[in-house]
Amino acid sequence: MKLELVIFDVDGLLLDTESVWQKAWQQVGKKHNIEHLGDEVFYKCVGHTGNVVEAIMLEELNDQDDPLAILDDVRDTGMKLLEQELEVKPGAKELIAYLKTHGVKVAVGTSTKRELNDERLKRVQLFDEFCYILCGNEVSKRKPDPEMYNTIVDCLGVEKNHALILEDSYLGVEAAYRAGIPCIMVPDLLPATDIQKKQAIYIANSLFDVKAYIENN
Repeated sequence: MKLELVIFDVDGLLLDTESVWQKAWQQVGKKHNIEHLGDEVFYKCVGHTGNVVEAIMLEELNDQDDPLAILDDVRDTGMKLLEQELEVKPGAKELIAYLKTHGVKVAVGTSTKRELNDERLKRVQLFDEFCYILCGNEVSKRKPDPEMYNTIVDCLGVEKNHALILEDSYLGVEAAYRAGIPCIMVPDLLPATDIQKKQAIYIANSLFDVKAYIENN
């Protein structure tokens, strides 16, 4: 494969945000005496946004007076934590530098809203590394719909078989698969299942592992 473009997801792939969000869910769960909020409910929400997360909360916390108020508490807590705790995933900067040195374009496809995404990438000094960034509020359908990834390759004029997507989530891997673009999964909090093992071309242990895979293929 002649690699011309690598598209990075952000949360859980480029940035270590998912562990911070889990901490927020755990803190709010402890506050409201909901033991399973920080694990069982959190894992069901990973990769989802907006209305989907709200629907999960209403179903999972139907014994609570106001599940959406609890979700608001989670969101507020998580945002405050991310203002203090935001780290780049190991191997990210090295991989980006390697790709750019070899003339490969690097882009971002994230479900996060533009304002939040740009602020976070700028804070960790990654924003200027990317030639194209597409955010969740700029597409009509979010992952696992392939719209985001189809839009990026179309805008950059790259054939799908010359592109590669890096994802950590089940929904992201499915979006890449449905777009017909090769994908490497780098699992974060949730391990790859048989489904992702079929949909992705490789399951990597880290972004260092991704770099080694690209070098050898």
